[in-house]
Amino acid sequence: MRKLCLLIALTGVLASYQCFALTVNVVRNAGYYGAVANEAEGGEFTVTATDPSNPLFQNIIAHYDSSTMVNGGFETFCLDINVPLYPNPQGATVTPTGVSMGVAWLYNQFVKQSLAGYIWAPGGSAAAGGTGTGRANSAFMLQNAIWELEGQSGYDVGAAAYYVGLATAHFGSLAAAEAAANGAFQIDQLVLTYPAGSGNLSQPMLAFVPDGGATVMLLGLALGSFCFVSRKMRLV
Repeated sequence: MRKLCLLIALTGVLASYQCFALTVNVVRNAGYYGAVANEAEGGEFTVTATDPSNPLFQNIIAHYDSSTMVNGGFETFCLDINVPLYPNPQGATVTPTGVSMGVAWLYNQFVKQSLAGYIWAPGGSAAAGGTGTGRANSAFMLQNAIWELEGQSGYDVGAAAYYVGLATAHFGSLAAAEAAANGAFQIDQLVLTYPAGSGNLSQPMLAFVPDGGATVMLLGLALGSFCFVSRKMRLV
């Protein structure tokens, strides 16, 4: 019986990331992209859940500052310049496929509204160290920095320079900022699929991973290992 319980628990853990799945809509809002030339391809996206009351979605957005949420959704950025964003609704799973240290740190700062030089009010004044005005231009600068730190091609090097510089200074070198984050700063990919649940990948986005993924693991354990409750299993 004990071996059966262990097998069930393992099954729950392996399925935990599948449990951490949502159906979402990904949209763009005026004032958060598109303020300067060539900006339409880079900037903030808004991710909302088709069921906003879903506890998994609520656990994500609980970590976002009010300035990094729009219309009940959290603001994010795309990761792969070469992958199309498919129509809504889309399946979304927080998957530990990794991002760079620089991207994880910058986005973590963004989530908490502590990212240096970022203009939070659409139409605001010029960003520190950057050019142009308003939140849309800040978003364009950060988006291009994300692409550069992820080793993408086709980004605007000039627009990327300010935030790539911040990440480089924080980690001591560009190489360190481009190294794999491995879950650091509780930031990882939000993998999107269309139709929801299919294997057809849409544009991956950034997302805050609550509790560094521990919540996800606990959900898997809760669903797959009720037999451990009587043994008063403790996680340390």
